[in-house]
Amino acid sequence: MSIFNRIFGIAIIYLLCTCNKNADNVETKTSVNPTPILKLENNQFYISGLTFSDSLKTVYLSRIETNVPQIIDSAIVKDKTFNFTGFISNPEEYIITTNLSDSPFRFLVDASKIEVFINQNVEKSSSYSSTTIQKQYKSYRDSITAFRNKGVKLYYDLKGDFSSKKIAKLKLDRVKLFAERSRYTRDFIKSNPNSYLSVILLKNEINAYGIKEIRTLFDNLSPDLKSIASVKTLDSVITEIETTDRNSKIIDIQLAETPSKKIEYRPKAYSFSGVNPYGETLSLQSIPKGKVILIDFWASWCGPCRATNPQLVTLYNKYHNQGLEIFSISEDKGTTEWINAIATDNLQWDYHIIDNNKSIAFRYGVESIPFKLLIDKNGNIASEKISGNALESRIKTLLAE
Repeated sequence: MSIFNRIFGIAIIYLLCTCNKNADNVETKTSVNPTPILKLENNQFYISGLTFSDSLKTVYLSRIETNVPQIIDSAIVKDKTFNFTGFISNPEEYIITTNLSDSPFRFLVDASKIEVFINQNVEKSSSYSSTTIQKQYKSYRDSITAFRNKGVKLYYDLKGDFSSKKIAKLKLDRVKLFAERSRYTRDFIKSNPNSYLSVILLKNEINAYGIKEIRTLFDNLSPDLKSIASVKTLDSVITEIETTDRNSKIIDIQLAETPSKKIEYRPKAYSFSGVNPYGETLSLQSIPKGKVILIDFWASWCGPCRATNPQLVTLYNKYHNQGLEIFSISEDKGTTEWINAIATDNLQWDYHIIDNNKSIAFRYGVESIPFKLLIDKNGNIASEKISGNALESRIKTLLAE
């Protein structure tokens, strides 16, 4: 072999080695900076938010504790995106509110990546996650939304015809719709004894069906669910209600046998009137005599008001047959938002009016909402600015009089 051929051969080998080395360097550089992948730790959630609204600046995340939202975090919206991260032991319903309004968007949080789109109308926002319980939750919420839309449609189907025949039919249809909605939730719990969503719904409806039915629904849950600490706590809560219910009946009998000698001053309730969603004029006198009346000053845009609505529904279901009526007085300006909130929150009682110029609120000294007061069977104001456990306790006392 000539010297030229030897040199040429060595050069080729050198070039090949150099190319392979460079190729190795390229691969090394590529592998050093891979596309980042979100990896969640155990029990960690990540909420990835998006909005198309230029006005959305701040987003608030709240947990629902005893039917009352508690703000746990906030995020600044940047480039129309935001996010939250945290840890959660078991799936729970959370609420998002924004700087635009207190109207809540309710969604499920579990240990997963959750995509949330915040609409300009916050209540019409949406969420998505690929977990099984998230898919169940979406299916359930879609059905509840369908019930709400049916309820709104009942009002608009009047088309200005406020005849007694039409209104009587609307009221009957509303009762049937509320019963259908309640039955749907109950059937979901029965049909899904292995789903933690059934536990969440049981917590939400713990006073809606009566304690005997709640106990039956709970006992139908799978052993695996019942072994979870939070579900054991729910069992304890149900047991406590069962015990309280039994003791309450004993106390009621004792009170009936021992007349109270205490004289309590109660001023006469002020009269008022307004137009309900289907054009009728309602007044305080529209409610039959001998009823205990809970008057609730509220509005669809009032977050704290909406947060207490589940308690009102519970109280109505529990004590209506014993003589309780609820009269809701709204400070809404628009009829659409008002009717939507009535349907969304399942406010199934018949007494709803708007206090257009806040004249009713002024007469009752209402400076802020929510504001609740109770009127006894004789038409006298028995309690003002009352809420929580004190509200239910007072209702029971007034019904026993």
